[in-house]
Amino acid sequence: MKRCLRTAAVTAALAIVSLAAEAQWDPWPTPNVPRNPDGMPDLEGPTPRTADGRPDFTGVWERMQGVNGGGAESREPGAEPPPQPPGTPPLATFFDIGANIEGGPPFTEWARQVREERMANNMKDNPDAHCLPMGHMQFHLHPQPRKIVQTKDLIVILYEANGGVRQIFLDGRPLPGPDALPWWYGYSVGRWEGDELVVTTTGLRDDVWLDVFGSPLTSSGKIVERFRRPVFGRMEIDVTIEDPKAYTKPFTVRVNHQILLDSELIEFVCQENEKSTAYFDR
Repeated sequence: MKRCLRTAAVTAALAIVSLAAEAQWDPWPTPNVPRNPDGMPDLEGPTPRTADGRPDFTGVWERMQGVNGGGAESREPGAEPPPQPPGTPPLATFFDIGANIEGGPPFTEWARQVREERMANNMKDNPDAHCLPMGHMQFHLHPQPRKIVQTKDLIVILYEANGGVRQIFLDGRPLPGPDALPWWYGYSVGRWEGDELVVTTTGLRDDVWLDVFGSPLTSSGKIVERFRRPVFGRMEIDVTIEDPKAYTKPFTVRVNHQILLDSELIEFVCQENEKSTAYFDR
């Protein structure tokens, strides 16, 4: 448990460093922000839209905190999970994707053993601890921000954490076949269902970590993300995980993000003078 707490402490420290370093760019106002009569940003204002009428996810986003944000609150093992908004998927938390799922994720016996082994090893093989690309859920829930750049045919997500980059193609191309070279982030294509962007990802590597505790995802896995921007300042993502090797049935969790105004990502080069690996191997 002490080592688990060390992992959490180092993660928190990275988040603090990120916040302290945001002043590297002089503040530059985010354009087209709706305002209240007092001049303050109206985060409940209307959803921005592209020229063709689609919701525009462009902007810098950060994971929301608190119970309704699916954020960073932690609880003692065995404690009751926080109440969820009615009619919504359970919220994913940074430390445990299944913390708010009754009974936990539907692990297969193999996946349960993998997760327990990773935890017993102090999560030292977590890609985040080795400056390697993280799994989708770790990125969604990471405390460092991410920037979305949206065009008609392509969405690019730039993650400050570990300098991650994802491409989501909206140009109608199909997903590659089963012989595709496995990628850290897989292959992602999106389509619009009304105001909801539905993104399907396959072609993942066989050693993905879904959360800090090592819940696995394999090359047989598929991720479906449903992005919504119901108001100007909030983005909701319902993430469905399907992997017959790791889970007995598909399950869905929700991640909430909030807009980060007048800010930019900072340069994050994890490998430069990296010394944390030796710390975790103690």
